[in-house]
Amino acid sequence: MAVTVILPGSLKDWFDGTDEVSCRPDTLGKCFEDLAARYPVFASKLYDEQGNISNLLIFVNGDNAAKGKWLATPLADGDEVGIIPLAAGG
Repeated sequence: MAVTVILPGSLKDWFDGTDEVSCRPDTLGKCFEDLAARYPVFASKLYDEQGNISNLLIFVNGDNAAKGKWLATPLADGDEVGIIPLAAGG
């Protein structure tokens, strides 16, 4: 089994046009490494110039990962990760 990563339509082009991908269960950081290796556009957008994840909200099973163990958040078979881009405006 795997972890399901659910993507909004605005990020589909980062993942070859799909709105759902999967990664092996381990940690959120390992999942992102796996996805970055398979989807170069995701890799180029994931980190800012300082190497931090910015402009994205990340949820694991509905909980904001930034309020927990962040990239060390453990993932198990059947978990769902949601990636939501932050909108800027003024």
